Amino acid sequence: MADRDVLRDVWNRACEDEGTGVGDRHLSALLLVDGMVQNGGPNHAADSCEPGQIAAAAAAARYFGMGDLAALIEELPTAASDSGDENAEDRLSAAYHRLMPDGERLDAAFAARYDAAPEDFDPVES
Repeated sequence: MADRDVLRDVWNRACEDEGTGVGDRHLSALLLVDGMVQNGGPNHAADSCEPGQIAAAAAAARYFGMGDLAALIEELPTAASDSGDENAEDRLSAAYHRLMPDGERLDAAFAARYDAAPEDFDPVES
């Protein structure tokens, strides 16, 4: 099991979009979209993110073993303010919060992936 300080440092680096490893890039992509959904709702993420950012977050969710979350992220564009789907925001928000009620699932998925493939992440300087 990886040291908590190392995991924290990798996580913080991903928040700043600074890592170059495949794992770092996936974590950054997922944190961007997850943060937007958690803080502003699916509509905020759909209106604020580029299609490539949504696709990268979905790929990242799959990389971290969360295919169900990936499928939901791919639906986020239906919540855009100009989508015409008046129920999408509420439907996707409820579904997202059922899958991700707090940060524990993402934390656990990240820790498991780091343990399985630490070489996917840039080394942490001590």
